[in-house]
Amino acid sequence: MKRLSSTVAIVAVTWLTVAVGAQEWQQWSGPDGDFTVASGALAESWPETGPRQLWKRPLGEGFSSILHRDGTLYTMYRNGDDEIVVALDASSGATRWQHSDTPTLWSDMTDAFGNGPNSTPLLIGDRLVAPGIAGRLRGLDASSGELVWQRDLPEDFGRRRRVEEYGYSANPVVYGGRVLVLVGGDQHAVVALNPADGSVVWKSEAGGVSYAQPSILRLAGRDQFVYFSPQGVVALDPTTGETLWTSPIEFNNGNHLTPAVSCDDEHLWIGSQFESGGGRLLRIRSQDGGLNAEQVWFDARLQTSHWPMIRRGDLIYGSTGGNRVSFLSAFDWRTGKVAWKKRGYHKAQILHADGKFLFLTEDGRLVLARMSPEELQVLAEAKVTGRVSWSLPTLVSTTLYLRDQEHVLAQRRLRSTRPVGAGKAKAGCRHNL
Repeated sequence: MKRLSSTVAIVAVTWLTVAVGAQEWQQWSGPDGDFTVASGALAESWPETGPRQLWKRPLGEGFSSILHRDGTLYTMYRNGDDEIVVALDASSGATRWQHSDTPTLWSDMTDAFGNGPNSTPLLIGDRLVAPGIAGRLRGLDASSGELVWQRDLPEDFGRRRRVEEYGYSANPVVYGGRVLVLVGGDQHAVVALNPADGSVVWKSEAGGVSYAQPSILRLAGRDQFVYFSPQGVVALDPTTGETLWTSPIEFNNGNHLTPAVSCDDEHLWIGSQFESGGGRLLRIRSQDGGLNAEQVWFDARLQTSHWPMIRRGDLIYGSTGGNRVSFLSAFDWRTGKVAWKKRGYHKAQILHADGKFLFLTEDGRLVLARMSPEELQVLAEAKVTGRVSWSLPTLVSTTLYLRDQEHVLAQRRLRSTRPVGAGKAKAGCRHNL
């Protein structure tokens, strides 16, 4: 595969017709870890040319998404051999601080998708915890960027080789004031760290890890840390690291990429990719003093890759398919029955807010839509970023932050909600947030 270009973009787009109180975005998957944002009334449309630009600036390559807190954006990028954690002014894109590190890439690591960074940092208290592609985990002071502590994950906990090696890609997760990190080592699969100083709180048993984002989910009456090994899905007790249950997935190359989707108190939907991939529903129940995972159904057509899926009611929405072709789809999680699927929205990075869906396609088209069990209703779309747009958008109050491999932009939406293609705004219309 061709090496990706060496610049990255962030787009900030103002969306809402009225301002609302912002939910801070301190982890990859949104305020509550479910890709859903409590917001005010999202606009019904925007002009064919897209929202008006606020600011634009360059950055380096990488697939880290953007965090936000108190008017500051946080992300990671590569500049030559250096891997940089950066804080930006959310209103202008100006750099507030940056911290550089020069990772030593492993000999078995492929650069087919670039040399990272692939992970998104995590904000917890006054710490920004940032995982590098080669396993250098930095604990930085969030206000100044000063390095407080760091750990070399493969050196401290071991590293188990994978069939295809793209480096550390999963994002850290918070539980009980601790940072849970996928290690994938010959000593431990997962570790929990104290964010203040990086000290170890607990360590799981040894095991490999895949690239999919782990999640904290409540199933069978208890909180569980759910992650993917190359061989399947694993759940740990997030307070101790004890293994609660495992469920195998037929091994192809071990690259499970899609986060698990919680359906109700007992059911979990799992997506995986390639020839042995597909979608499956697991039922998690108490049994003989422990927990047991039972597969309810499997459908090879519901393959997924490096994007999230969102459940609303009885349906799961998002892209299904693979690297060459994917469809925007809706299917019933109880049965796997597909309600509808639409071509033309490849590899959608998706969010839900105000009863609508926002998603960014791989080729940089930003789409506002309603999705129901009956249909996909596209309200507006515009080309706003370039290829390759694989980073999850970040929605904070009236602003949406995006990232691709070419530009840094900030755009403002017109207050007018006239239909797409309706022509120029009448004289006297004000361009407001």
